[in-house]
Amino acid sequence: MNPETTFPERQQQFLQAEQIAQRRYNQLAFFRLIWFVVSAVAVWLLIRLDQQLVAIVTLLIGMIGFLILLKKHQTVRRERDLNHQLVFINQDEAARLKRQYLRAEMGDQFVSPTHYYSGDLDVFGKHSLFRLLNRTHTQAGQNRLASWLKSPTAPDAIRLRQEAAAELNPQLDWRQQFEALAYMEETISRSPDALVKWATAEIIPLPGYLSIVRFIFPAITFSLFVAWLLGYVPGSSVLLGLAVHGLVLSQTSARAKEVSDQTFEISAALRAFRALFEHAGNVQGNAVRINAIKQALTSNGDSASTAIGQLARLTEGLNYRRNPYFFLLFGIATLWDVHYLFQLERWRQTHGPTLSRWFEALGELEALNSLAGFAYAHPGYATPDIVDIGDKLTLDITAAAHPLLPQDRSVANSLKLAGSGQTILITGSNMSGKSTFLRTVGANVVLALAGAVVSAQRFWCSPVRVFTSMRTQDSLEESTSSFYAELKRLQTLIGLSKQSDTIPVLYFLDEILKGTNSADRHRGAEALIRQLHQTTASGFVSTHDLELGQLTDADGFVRNFHFQSDLHNGELIFDYKLRNGICKSFNASQLMQAIGIEINMLQK
Repeated sequence: MNPETTFPERQQQFLQAEQIAQRRYNQLAFFRLIWFVVSAVAVWLLIRLDQQLVAIVTLLIGMIGFLILLKKHQTVRRERDLNHQLVFINQDEAARLKRQYLRAEMGDQFVSPTHYYSGDLDVFGKHSLFRLLNRTHTQAGQNRLASWLKSPTAPDAIRLRQEAAAELNPQLDWRQQFEALAYMEETISRSPDALVKWATAEIIPLPGYLSIVRFIFPAITFSLFVAWLLGYVPGSSVLLGLAVHGLVLSQTSARAKEVSDQTFEISAALRAFRALFEHAGNVQGNAVRINAIKQALTSNGDSASTAIGQLARLTEGLNYRRNPYFFLLFGIATLWDVHYLFQLERWRQTHGPTLSRWFEALGELEALNSLAGFAYAHPGYATPDIVDIGDKLTLDITAAAHPLLPQDRSVANSLKLAGSGQTILITGSNMSGKSTFLRTVGANVVLALAGAVVSAQRFWCSPVRVFTSMRTQDSLEESTSSFYAELKRLQTLIGLSKQSDTIPVLYFLDEILKGTNSADRHRGAEALIRQLHQTTASGFVSTHDLELGQLTDADGFVRNFHFQSDLHNGELIFDYKLRNGICKSFNASQLMQAIGIEINMLQK
């Protein structure tokens, strides 16, 4: 299996299927038109020939045939649209391999400037881990995937996600069909909160007499209408009956309007949800989380898909009341609101308490599908080993590259960090790869703790709380300089590292205290590293301050690594390879000379 060829091949396969379905769709549209015209002409001719009985039979046959063609037309249209979405899905998968994204969702709604690491490690945004992984479509699915990326959980839970994703991985047809069904209805991404609020609200029974009069009154009014047509009663009796109906409906109009408002926006998506729930119930696998999801998608002997299908029909029916012509011509005469309110109340009593659980289960399955899709697209990526060894931090990576870079542009490095209070100090010339390496390690740790595969040959990691200080910026609103913003981040890190009753902190500090003079920067950085050494926190610090590297000789809790650049024929060459020890060569002078600053004049 090679994703680079599989996705384009499937794209062409579904494109051909879409084109075939489009031709059938066009043919059926033509046949429907011909059938309608022929049936109408035949009925007209039969009436002209005084063959009324035959004309009625022909009319019925024509209507039945037209409805059959209409049903077939809708089926072919759905087939065409489904193949169209499958074309896009495979086009999107092929683009992701090149780190290009066709889907618009970037997870911006989950961005938090105070989050411990999401801003620095590109968890959300235009080029982000969320966008790379995301194959969700419902709000619950997006929320679940985002929470996995933002809030690492216990090792056992991570392993259960890995197990479930591994079972979903080879089910490519099922997974892409699952996504395509979600694409069929745009409103499926809308929040179901209002619907859930209605479903779980306190049930106030409708007046008991309405359960009887909703059948009796329309029957009486219809009888009066027939009698009026036959000349037995005056028209005022029919109007009196409708007035009584209006009085009855006034007792429920406020509740009907409230229910309609709570269900209207998502009612169009419920049929798509029904198809999603049905497809979710057919997922294969015996992983713990998959079985739990399948069990969650049932209620009182009914499957979630069956119950949601019923709810779709009922909410659509109730919301016909929003059409004033329908309500005046049909809704009043049939006591439409009352009938649907009773049916909706019965549905709510039976399934209301489990509705939110269904959406959450579907969201979890979407998030697991995202992990599985990411793993399928990257068969060379490693499944991390999440090792739980108490409060001892362990990070052992082999050939790790940045997951947001295309594989042909990324450079892999290996490293091991073990124990509490350890610091890996990384020095190097400008643009040599220090910051990228910190983000490489950090992003892969985030993926590992979310349950995803990582861009590495081998990856061991203990449970950690990731913390970064890499892109601190000034704030005009808070009158905060970038230096003070960094100090506030470091203050958060110090407080976090002192929480000894929780898992250890893994920190990533890029160009530490860069906003002050060199003497203060050195003193502050050394003091911070020594302070963190007294805690369970360990991590990475990149800096231009070579004197910090002397800490390793004095105390042994700092290990030095570096990136370097070489000058060949006046051109700077970077290999982005991590090396032991302190960097001995820097390129700032060469870079300044390259833009026209005459450094040599200082020697005269």
